[in-house]
Amino acid sequence: MPWRRQPAHSAELLAHWQSLGQALGRDTPTWRAEGRRLLRSWARWPRAYHDTTHLRACLRHLQAVQDHQPGALHNPHAVALALWYHDAIYWPWSGHNEARSADWAREFLLHQGLPTTLADTVHQHVMDTRHTPGPLTGDALWVVDIDLAILGQSDAVYRQFERNVRREYFFVRWPRYVAGRSAVLKGFLDRPHIYGTAYFAQRYEAQARANLQQALRALGEGRLYT
Repeated sequence: MPWRRQPAHSAELLAHWQSLGQALGRDTPTWRAEGRRLLRSWARWPRAYHDTTHLRACLRHLQAVQDHQPGALHNPHAVALALWYHDAIYWPWSGHNEARSADWAREFLLHQGLPTTLADTVHQHVMDTRHTPGPLTGDALWVVDIDLAILGQSDAVYRQFERNVRREYFFVRWPRYVAGRSAVLKGFLDRPHIYGTAYFAQRYEAQARANLQQALRALGEGRLYT
């Protein structure tokens, strides 16, 4: 089957999408159909981590930021839309997931008659989740930090994350996976700061570094951090 019959957390996520449409003055049948289309895409095989559970976690982190730091986001609607679309297309063997997801977002938003500035901002936020080194400012920092929040979760949650990532990359032979995954983990550890906002750095930086170091050590020993 190309997707699960009932994507996890569907009711909660569709309610969020509907509320977002209402806030933007676009709660129409077309808008609601897009929400269902997005959920089907987020639930497609072979996702094990980049799925609707990850989407829900991102949106809950966004809500926590808004609850704890009201006014911190310049355009919370653009941030929410970027989170909805940032992994809308995800094939582990493709290097174009973010670009295709960003294009999908911009095309839909423009067809809904929303401002070009909003569509372009969402497009750029999605592209920023490629996590390539480089300076970020404003709301882009929040989008990226929310996406990376998993790195700083508890040891048990992080171990499951590593298992799920490996499940998504089932087609990569073990020696190549070790080399590629190790490079990714080391890339984050080599950064002066994993998180760009004080909010996320204070909550997750130390735990993220501990998790990454443990996972990298395990790979060096020829095993997953599980």
